[in-house]
Amino acid sequence: STRPNHSMTVAAKKKKVRYVNKQRLLLVASRGINARQRHLLDDLGRLLPHHKKENKLEAKGEPRILNEVAELKSCNGCLYLEARRRGLELSCWLGRFPRGPSLKFRVLNVHTMDELRLTGNCAQGTRPLLCFDPAFDREPHLRLCKHALALTFGTPRGHPKSKPFFDHALSFAIFDLTIWVRHFQIAHDHTLVEIGPRFVLHLDRVLAGSFSGTSLFASALQPARPSSSQEDTPSSSKYAERKLAQTQRAQHKLNNPPTHDDVAHVFREPASDQDLFPQSS
Repeated sequence: STRPNHSMTVAAKKKKVRYVNKQRLLLVASRGINARQRHLLDDLGRLLPHHKKENKLEAKGEPRILNEVAELKSCNGCLYLEARRRGLELSCWLGRFPRGPSLKFRVLNVHTMDELRLTGNCAQGTRPLLCFDPAFDREPHLRLCKHALALTFGTPRGHPKSKPFFDHALSFAIFDLTIWVRHFQIAHDHTLVEIGPRFVLHLDRVLAGSFSGTSLFASALQPARPSSSQEDTPSSSKYAERKLAQTQRAQHKLNNPPTHDDVAHVFREPASDQDLFPQSS
């Protein structure tokens, strides 16, 4: 029997995996996001080696402009973070180009990697294992969420910027009608060590088209909005502290009146010429 050529076997082993499932994700945020939301965008960019980043979107409330940007970038998916009410509200759009659908989530309880400082770690560009709760298969809109999350966070096999092994996992669990997202490292002893970031997604709306079209699903339950009263803003807290200091100072003056000084009027009243130049007798 003829032996197989050793050089051909080594060449077959070194043959690269073909990049067939060409997924390109547009990663963009709106103007007006705060520091924590900007760090969340950076953390998501590290998890998605197949993304293409774009500058902040100027037009708020008009995500349909992203269709033109995605066409110029040759992207077929989009993750768009939209900030409202001066960063108090954050929405996450997951869209598919050019036919849709598009899903809008409300982002709650955001904790970034720098904020958590957990002990988990993973290599840059590795593919994640996506773990979904079995509850995703119970409702039609949840099955659509599962498909959209898998297309967005799943790194395509053979991507030029990805590594061909798994060392971290993304968990999507459903609790109290919300999707809890966690990121873990797969350690050598097959244990999970959390890396971050953490955030919670609440499905708000599903549109049939790409950031447009008829509404296929709308949530009847809306999460509590963060308060925008003056007591919650940093500038108003400084104003309240200043007004409190003024009140305390006025009360201190009333409780501690100044003592009478017999010669204080000498420096307050202008002196006359006779006092300045007394006449000699």
